[in-house]
Amino acid sequence: MNIDQINDLYWWAQERVQGFMSGLHRSPDFGYSVEFAQHRQYVPGDSPKHIDWSVYAKTDRFLTKLYEAESNMRTFFVLDSSSSMFYPNEDAGKWERTVQVITLIASLLQKQRDALALFEVNDADAQFFEGSNKEENIQLILHNIKGLQERRIGNKEFVSHLDTLHSRLPKRSQILLFTDIYHQDVHLLVQSLSKFKHANHHVRLMLMYSEHVEIEGNGLAGRQVVDFETGMKTYLSEEEVRRYTKFCKTQLATIEVALRGAGISIDTLNVDDDPVVLLRKLLA
Repeated sequence: MNIDQINDLYWWAQERVQGFMSGLHRSPDFGYSVEFAQHRQYVPGDSPKHIDWSVYAKTDRFLTKLYEAESNMRTFFVLDSSSSMFYPNEDAGKWERTVQVITLIASLLQKQRDALALFEVNDADAQFFEGSNKEENIQLILHNIKGLQERRIGNKEFVSHLDTLHSRLPKRSQILLFTDIYHQDVHLLVQSLSKFKHANHHVRLMLMYSEHVEIEGNGLAGRQVVDFETGMKTYLSEEEVRRYTKFCKTQLATIEVALRGAGISIDTLNVDDDPVVLLRKLLA
């Protein structure tokens, strides 16, 4: 993965986010900008220009207008890079679509002057890239996650590494987690993400799946498939395909219900769709 390929991906993303909304978040703090939020009692030291004179004319009370202020925010991309993310197709599957969606979001965040960081789990270790809104930081992040596709990585227990993030996150960060349906213990996943939520971070999970292959099982019967975890090859019978798709449907529903029940935002993203379609779904 050379710098030209990274730049091509980055500029591809920038072209496609033209015309999208300029801001994706609001600050929990008040400031003075253009969007009115509420009143509060005037206190000495407040600027007279923010007094609501129309209210004074009616009530003889001095009230200061408060506005929502946009603020810079740190967004942490938390990326599951286990082998199942490279299924069903390395060139047009969950991993490639995840990289494209992350690039689109990163381009939007940079336009907002928001810092973005990466926490990625692979077979060797968990990689952490500090937050920055500089273009070089985006290129570094993209270089890492695109390079994983060329390095054939193995599996690592994903959930156990999430706890290491807690001590490194600044207050009120945004966590965008990309993973798929292959989690042995959904309860542990929910429990780990709930810790971030209770620490006042905004948590949003993007559950990547293929409707065409994992839900409908199209093209699997009689086809040789490779186990991405063990490397074993086998031919699937129609009955095995039915069992597989039933498992995928159940797992997809189980994770979605469990996270919504815990008050955690979740988006199910069908990787068969165009990446810009997925971005519009996330912004809707």
